[in-house]
Amino acid sequence: MKSYDGCWTCRLRKKRCDEIRPVCRNCSALQITCHFGNEKPSWMDGGFGQKEKAEEVKREVKSAAARRRGTLPMDVLEPIAAEPDNDAGLATGGLNEQRASKCPPFPGPLCVRDLAPSQYQALDRRFMMFYFDHFFPFLFPFYKPLLLEGGRSWIMELVVGNQAMWHTTLCLSTYFVSVALDGAISGPNVCKTLAWEKLLKQMGVTFMMLHHNLEEVASSNTQDLIIKTSRIMGNIIQLQRFEISVGNFENCQKHLSAAITLLKQIFRAADNVIGDGELPTFYGVLSQMGRPLWAIKSQQSGAWSSDQAAFRFYSALLIVDDIIISTCTEEPPRLLEYHAQLLTNGGSPDERPLNLEDFIGCENWVMLQIGEISALDTWKKSIRKAGQLDTMELVARASAIKQALLGNLARLDAAANTPKTHWLGLFTLYNDHLPPMPGGCTAFVTRVWAHAALLYLSVVVSGWQPGSAGVRENVVRVLALLEQMPTPELLRTMVWPFCIVGCLAEPGEECRLRAMANALVPHRLFGAARKALEIMENVWKCRDGLTIDTDFAACVCSLGYVSLLV
Repeated sequence: MKSYDGCWTCRLRKKRCDEIRPVCRNCSALQITCHFGNEKPSWMDGGFGQKEKAEEVKREVKSAAARRRGTLPMDVLEPIAAEPDNDAGLATGGLNEQRASKCPPFPGPLCVRDLAPSQYQALDRRFMMFYFDHFFPFLFPFYKPLLLEGGRSWIMELVVGNQAMWHTTLCLSTYFVSVALDGAISGPNVCKTLAWEKLLKQMGVTFMMLHHNLEEVASSNTQDLIIKTSRIMGNIIQLQRFEISVGNFENCQKHLSAAITLLKQIFRAADNVIGDGELPTFYGVLSQMGRPLWAIKSQQSGAWSSDQAAFRFYSALLIVDDIIISTCTEEPPRLLEYHAQLLTNGGSPDERPLNLEDFIGCENWVMLQIGEISALDTWKKSIRKAGQLDTMELVARASAIKQALLGNLARLDAAANTPKTHWLGLFTLYNDHLPPMPGGCTAFVTRVWAHAALLYLSVVVSGWQPGSAGVRENVVRVLALLEQMPTPELLRTMVWPFCIVGCLAEPGEECRLRAMANALVPHRLFGAARKALEIMENVWKCRDGLTIDTDFAACVCSLGYVSLLV
C-alpha cells in the first residue's frame, strides 16, 4: 500500500514512499528532486499544473539516468524542440514555443545525437580533462601547489570520487567548451542561449540538492561529518565561482551564507572531537580529515590528502569572498574571528595555515586590512547613528590600518628585485599560466589591491571625495599599474580594485577603464569584470548627484542587488 504521507514527488509519480527526509530512497536512487513538506505544492492541483509537473519530473528522471550511466544529458548541449522551455531565453528577450521548435541543433562537434554510449563516456572524459587542463587554471591562475604538497592531483581525485562534484564539474566544463567553440562554430545564437540557460537551471537544482545533503549530515557528530560537510562547502563555492564568472549574481549572498555556515559547523565538529572547548586550529581541523600522504618533519604541512587539500583551497576562497562582500553590505566579515589563526599565525609565510597569494595572487596583509576597514566602517556607522562618534578615535583606528598598508607596500617595493626560489622550481617553467613580470605577478597584484585598499580607507574615513589629493594619488597609481598588465586577462584577479578605482575616477579616465574591460573576450567568461564596469557606468551617470555621505557599498548596490566582485 502506497503512503499518503510521503514526498510530493512520489505522490506525483504514484509510487510508494519510505518517507525518509530530506531525500527519500526513490528520489535518491533516481537522483531527482525530492519535494516534501506539510503544505501542498501549488502545482499539485489535479489538473494542468500537476500534469505539467509530471512531465517535468519525467524529463528529470531521463536526464538523471544519463548521468548514472556516465553520459552527458542531451539537453545540456542542445535544446529539445518537442519540449521548449518557457522561462529560458533571458538573453533573447523571451522565446516562444514556435521559435524554440525551429531551432536546429548545434552543428559540428556539439551534435551528440548519434553518439554511441561509449562515445558519450569518451566525450565526458574529454570535457573533464578540459576542466583540469584549461578551465581550472583559467579561473585560478595563481594556484600552483608544489609537488611536495601534493600538487593539484586532489582536484581529479575529489571529482572522480564525489558524484556531486563530478556532475557539477561536468556542467562547468560543458559550458566553457560551448563558449570556446562559439567562435569556431557557426549556428543560431538562440540554440546556444537555450543550452546555457538550461545549464544554469540545472545548477540551481544542484544547489538545492546540496542544501538537502547539508540537512542530511547536520545531525551527525562523527568525524565523517567534517569530510562530508567540507565537500558540500567546496561544491557550493565552486558553483558560486562559476556563476560569478558568467555574470550571475542573483544568489551570491545566499550561497555565501551557506558556505560560511558550513565552515563554522566544520570547526564546531572538530571541537566536539578534540574536546578542549576552544576554537580548533586549522591544522587541528585538517587532522580530523585523515593523515597527509607524507609529512616533512621540518614543516607542519606535507602532501595533503584530497579532502585536506580541497578544504584548504575552498577555505581560502571563502575567506576572500567573505571579506570582499562585507565591503558591499555595510557589515564586518562574518569570518573575522578566524582571520588571526588562518592568516597571521607564525612569523613567516611558511608558518601560516593559508597564504592567500598562493590561491588568489594577493598577500594576506592586504586582505586582512580590507577586512579591518570594513569592520571600521560598520563601527563608524553604528556609533554615528547613536550620536557618539569620536572623530579622534576614528582617525586613530584608521591611521593604524594605513600604516600597516604603507609599511607593507614599502617592503614589497624593497623586495621587488629579489628572486623567489623553491625546491623543484625548474618545473614552474612548464606549469606556469602567468606571464613573466618584474618582481612576479603576485607582487604586482598585491600592489594593486593595496592601493585600492587605501582608496577604500579614504572613503570610509573622509567620505566620498574623488577630487581629494589622497584619492587622486591612489587612483592614478592603480590606473598606471593596470595599464602595465602584460595580458588583459590578469584583470579578472583584480575586479574589486578595478571597481573601486573606476567609481572614483574622473570623466577623462572613463575611456581607459572601458578599454580594460572590453579587452576581456569573450565577455561571457568575465562576468565579474563586466559587472564592475556596469557599476562604474551607473556611478558615472549620477556623478553630480553624489554627496560626501556616499560610500562604496552604495555604489555596488546601485544596480539593486549585491555583486560579489571576485
